[in-house]
Amino acid sequence: MTFWGNEMLRRSGDFELNTNRYEWIARESPVELRIEAINQVLNELESGFGSWKVGWGEVNRYQRITGDIIQDFNDEKPSLPVGFHSGRWGSLASFGARKYPGTHKMYGTSGNSFVAIVEFGDQLKAWSISTGGQSGDPSLPHFDDQALMYTKGEFKEVKFYPEDIEADAEISYLPGQ
Repeated sequence: MTFWGNEMLRRSGDFELNTNRYEWIARESPVELRIEAINQVLNELESGFGSWKVGWGEVNRYQRITGDIIQDFNDEKPSLPVGFHSGRWGSLASFGARKYPGTHKMYGTSGNSFVAIVEFGDQLKAWSISTGGQSGDPSLPHFDDQALMYTKGEFKEVKFYPEDIEADAEISYLPGQ
C-alpha cells in the first residue's frame, strides 16, 4: 500500500487538481492510472527483490554507517528493518524513507528523531528512544546503541531525579572543573 500510495502521489503531479492529492487519489484518480501504478510497483519489487511478496522490513531500512549528515546508503552494508511508515500515511512514529541512487531498499532520513512517553503523578516516570544514538562518532558506544530498540518500538527509562541520574552516570561534567 505504501509503495502504491507513493507512486500515486508522484503521478498526481501530472494532473491539475481541484482537491488535495490524498482526496484525489482516493476518490477521483482514473482507474487506469491506479492499475498502472500498481503494475509499476509490482515490477519494481520483482526487479529489486525477486518477488512482489517481500516483507516491509526487508525494504524499509535504518542505516547509519558514518557520522556524516548525508549518508551514502548501500544495500550491501548493514541495516535494520523498520516497521514504521511515513507520517504522511498516518504513522505516529514517523519514519520517512525513500530509495537512493543505486539502492533497491528504502532508507529513512526523516521523521521522529526521538519518541517519549511521560507519566505524571506523585513521581514523574518517562520512557524514550532516540532514532539511533546520542553520538555522531561511529567509534563511540552511543553512536547507534538505541537503533535496534528504535526499530523494534522499544523504549528505555528516562532518568529524571538526581539520585537516579547519578546512579546511572557514566561520566559527570561540571563546568569550570
